[in-house]
Formats: sequence, structure tokens, C-alpha cells
Amino acid sequence: MLIVAFIVEMIIMIGIPIFLWVFLTKKFNLQMSLVWAGAITFVLSQVVHIPLNHALGILKGGRGVALWPLPAMALIAGLSAGICEEVARYLVLKFWKKEARSWKEGITFGAGHGGIESLILGLLVLSTFINMLVLKSGGLERLNLPEETLLKLKQQVEAFWSIPWYIPLLGGLERIFAITMHIAWTLLVLQALVRKNILWLFYAILGHALVDGIAVFMKMKGFSITLIEGTVFIFALLALWIILKLRAEDMAEEIKEGNSIS
Repeated sequence: MLIVAFIVEMIIMIGIPIFLWVFLTKKFNLQMSLVWAGAITFVLSQVVHIPLNHALGILKGGRGVALWPLPAMALIAGLSAGICEEVARYLVLKFWKKEARSWKEGITFGAGHGGIESLILGLLVLSTFINMLVLKSGGLERLNLPEETLLKLKQQVEAFWSIPWYIPLLGGLERIFAITMHIAWTLLVLQALVRKNILWLFYAILGHALVDGIAVFMKMKGFSITLIEGTVFIFALLALWIILKLRAEDMAEEIKEGNSIS
């Protein structure tokens, strides 16, 4: 059952982004370059985000922000992600993809951003899954390793295959939630440019920081994975509401422009 769950997780993490990219570009008659722009934006944001987290002490405990009270540490972790990714989105949309100002272009760009993250993580899961499958099937015995190292590796393999079957499925669902939120935050950033009001960028940063910060806090406090993902699901519902709300406003604006032309 666990193997099936991992296969489903990988199909979700790798398949859904690719499906979204093809579907959105075909449906809205958009260039795939908009998807790649979103994907590149995510990668560029991590060029800043990951070293920043190292510098702050978030990724390695025992120093810096990691020594702060948990609520403060979680807040900084959330803000680190929110600022790096949303500012990157803003800069790319403002100075590179200047033509992307509609709702459909926003969700396609956001799907590129969130989708590439899901795809990368999915490939990492695939790599780990294959390695663990090989080791489980007798690969450990063929490794010429010291006994102590071999024992630790055996414990890791046993721990991997002893997780509850639903954990991989929750991982797949989390990627769906994350892509939904990436699209919503992209649309908020886009509003900052369309409405010429920087406050919308701060709304995107706040939303991103909140969900990441709360997730970090809950994980560090030992909350169950189901409760954490349930909380993320609530944020994903809020993100979906933002997407639909801005779609309605975009359609109303199109109708208004059409009437003025006629």
C-alpha cells in the first residue's frame, strides 16, 4: 500500500504541474514562455532565499534565529520565504514580463512558479523512492560499508518503509495546495502593478509568510502532519477564493471595456 501511495504522490507532484502548464497555455492561447518565466522566478528566488536562511541560522540550528523563541523564529522563516519569492515575482513581472497583466496570464505565471517547485520536489521523491526500493530489495548487502555505517543506513531504510501509508498522499495534496497559493499570491502581486498600488505586494508577502510561518511553528511544536496539512488546506481555500474573486473582477473589467468600445 505504501508503494502505491508513493506512486500516487509522484504522479501528483510531477504530473499535475505539466498538465497545468499544457492546459493553461492551450486554453488561454498563451506562450509557454510565461510558464518558464514563472519557473525561473522560483529558481532565482531560491538563489537568495536559501543562502539567507543559512545566514539567519534557520536551516542549521544552534545559532542566529534558531535560538529565538519559536513564534519569532517561525515568523522570520515565513517572512524570509514571503519576501524572497514575492519580491522576485514583482521584479520579474515589472521589468521582464511587462505584457503579463491579465488574470489568465497571472495564473499561468503562478502555475509556472508553483509547478516547478512541485516538479523539483517530485523528482527528489522519485530519486529517494528508487534508492530505498533498491536498498530494501537486498541492495544493502552489496554495499561495502563499515558495519556501523551499514547499521545506520539499515535503520534509515526501515524507518522509511515504516511510515503510515497516507503520509505520501498528504505530501501530494500539499503540492496541490501550494500551487493554488502560488497562483493566488501571483495575482496579488500582479494587482500591485495593474492598480499601481504597492500594498498588494505586501498582501502577497503577508499571505505567504503567514502560511509558511504557521506551518513551521506547528511542525516545531510537534503537531500531527494531518493537522498541519489541514491548516494549509484552509489557506489553500482562501487562495482559491482570491483567485475566483480576482477572476470575477477581471471579467467585469473586460465587459466594461467591451461596452465602452461598442
